[in-house]
Amino acid sequence: MLKINETRLLSDIEELARIGATADGGVSRPALTAVDLEARRWFQRKVAEAGLAYAQDGAGNQSAILHSDPPGAKRILAGSHLDSVPNGGRYDGSLGVLVALEALRTLKDHDIVPALTLEALNFTDEESAIMGLMGSKAVAGRLSMADYGRSRVDAAELSRRFAAAGITRESMLTATRDDVLAWVELHIEQGTRLESAGLDIGVVDAIVGIRSLHVTFRGEAAHAGTMPMNQRRDALWGAASFVLRARRHVMDNYSPGVCNVGMIQAAPGAFNIVPAEVACALEFRHGSDAEMDAMEVDLLRLLEECAAEFDLSVSQQATPPVIPARMNESVMGAIERAADNLGLSHERMLSFAGHDTQNMAAIAPAAMYFVPSVKGISHNPNELTTDGDCVKGANLMLHTLLELTTAFA
Repeated sequence: MLKINETRLLSDIEELARIGATADGGVSRPALTAVDLEARRWFQRKVAEAGLAYAQDGAGNQSAILHSDPPGAKRILAGSHLDSVPNGGRYDGSLGVLVALEALRTLKDHDIVPALTLEALNFTDEESAIMGLMGSKAVAGRLSMADYGRSRVDAAELSRRFAAAGITRESMLTATRDDVLAWVELHIEQGTRLESAGLDIGVVDAIVGIRSLHVTFRGEAAHAGTMPMNQRRDALWGAASFVLRARRHVMDNYSPGVCNVGMIQAAPGAFNIVPAEVACALEFRHGSDAEMDAMEVDLLRLLEECAAEFDLSVSQQATPPVIPARMNESVMGAIERAADNLGLSHERMLSFAGHDTQNMAAIAPAAMYFVPSVKGISHNPNELTTDGDCVKGANLMLHTLLELTTAFA
């Protein structure tokens, strides 16, 4: 059975990890900074050395291309991103780009001309240094000029970074594609489900939706010494009760869905004043709109119950949601057939983090799969996927692409 060159793949992982390396073994390559540009030049060199075609689109997305004969207008894409979070790990995103590149190199090494053109991508700014999923949003036609107003860097810095990468605000909007037959992405799990179950592969069947609410409980300020406990309208009591009740309710009724209160602030904010107002940030995630709708109804009911219990009022304001992305059955099937042929154990699961695949799913049949993360650690210098699991994931990418060329030819 055809296999990737594992020595070459593992060498690439080590080489790339030295670009933007941190003292504690991590990697810092925020999008379109000097170290990210160095990584992008490294990728371009690797593509040239492999004898593959290289391209960069108006959004700065980089491609390694293995053409069919004759070259077809439609193609199958795979990849991820090379940028990282500050002081992150060497596998998040990068492994997905490297295994896609290695799959194409392996076919090239064996003089295999695919039935359909194959393309390995490095998307620009998946990790939100500028705006998050930026390159794949551009490809999917989901980027607009108004989005630049929400950039995490100021206008002058945005212009500098774009110019350094050879792109502009206007060129970003020209990257929309209509030539994609299918998309597949490998990613590290960033969790413990595969490791705990002793599985090789997680086939993602949906990327969760995310809904966020700014919640405010309002009571009454009072002297913390003289106001009797049973007469207090303590806004923090209501918030604390909600956090614990929401945790229990979601665990009992919506597993594997999740909720989180990640910010909380009490006012006036003094040792000797009963909190009159507490603001908190509520987020919840699940794999379908129906499940999200049900969670939202229950969480809003809990907010009202907790407020009433402590004689409080409560208000909430929603932020724009992230819509769940369902994966394509044909692409998932190709991953699963390839895994079975390679003797890799697998099961379907949700992705609770965002990925470029959620944008690609809007324009083409798309799916992704996970390889294990040791102890679930990610966005951390200690992030680790074993060499063996990296190689398994790369061989699965190779054979998934071959399955897809048959399915979509």
